[in-house]
Amino acid sequence: MKASCFIFSYLKLYTTMPIAKLAAFLDMDENQFRTELLCFKHKQRNLVWTKGTDALEGELQSSSEVDFYIDQDMIHIADTKVERRYGDFFIRQIHKFEEVNKSIQALH
Repeated sequence: MKASCFIFSYLKLYTTMPIAKLAAFLDMDENQFRTELLCFKHKQRNLVWTKGTDALEGELQSSSEVDFYIDQDMIHIADTKVERRYGDFFIRQIHKFEEVNKSIQALH
């Protein structure tokens, strides 16, 4: 099995973790693991269309459920899936409010 599958599994379990500890879990050298970790992060980014007519005009966004950054020898991990759920909820509520508002204005 590839190291990226294991990396993803461990990142979902923790919010912070020393690089040395995760490298030891995967039986890897710290420098080799740091390279694997950065490659994993790079592979999780996609170009997403935002506006314009060209499909290549867009922003790089993470497609993973978890995002992380490295601060010296510590990995800091954030669950992005939770944030998306809150955003989707508020967007649905805004659309419902707009529908109710249009219905009220139609009555006048």
